Amino acid sequence: MKTFLVTGAAQGIGNAIARGLAEPGDRAILNDLQPSAALSQLAEQLCARGVDVVLALGDVADPATAEAAFAGLERLDVLVNNAGILDESPITEMSLAQWDRIIQVHLYGAFHFCKAAAALMKRQGSGAIVNIASDLGQLGCANLCHYSAAKGGIIALTKSLARELAPFGVRVNGVAPGGALTPMVERLGEDYIREEAARYPLQRLGTAQEIAAAVVFLASSQASFMTGQILGVNGGGVMNG
Repeated sequence: MKTFLVTGAAQGIGNAIARGLAEPGDRAILNDLQPSAALSQLAEQLCARGVDVVLALGDVADPATAEAAFAGLERLDVLVNNAGILDESPITEMSLAQWDRIIQVHLYGAFHFCKAAAALMKRQGSGAIVNIASDLGQLGCANLCHYSAAKGGIIALTKSLARELAPFGVRVNGVAPGGALTPMVERLGEDYIREEAARYPLQRLGTAQEIAAAVVFLASSQASFMTGQILGVNGGGVMNG
């Protein structure tokens, strides 16, 4: 039995991660910005599988959300920082508010939850943190400089925390997905999806379940000798020599 926390759990990748991690007897702490039918359905289905579900609603960019999620928590085995938003704009037209919001949700959000988890996991002498980055944090992307910068920051945060927390038995890894068919991407339309799929050697986008499988692996004992690693679930879009 384990206790795990997933941010941005209502839909898409976060939803698939929560389902993939959950086993009977577990305690699942599910964060999302606000109540939704998708989050309620996820909670009901996990409860039916014998999982104790706790909802931790709130904006991950606000440190109070992490503080509330960890209040009274005596143990946490797995943290997955998944919450994210997408906003496209050329830098010449990008407002400071647009830049700030992307950085705050992705990078500050991961920071707030990693900070709280690190304190708890150091005391218990174990734990696994998995941060969701992106292939764009490695490659960059026109009109998404704020998103790419945030995801690149998450990669650096992951590697730095892995070094800092390893002496305490805490592993920190990341998953850098390529394009995936999630509700956030589907809203961009069929033309975008077709063009995006053509960028990858496998000529398709990934699924939330394929990305979740990498997260579940990194959180498991099967990855017990892995820390500071960024797994690229990206259809071959990033190939390191």
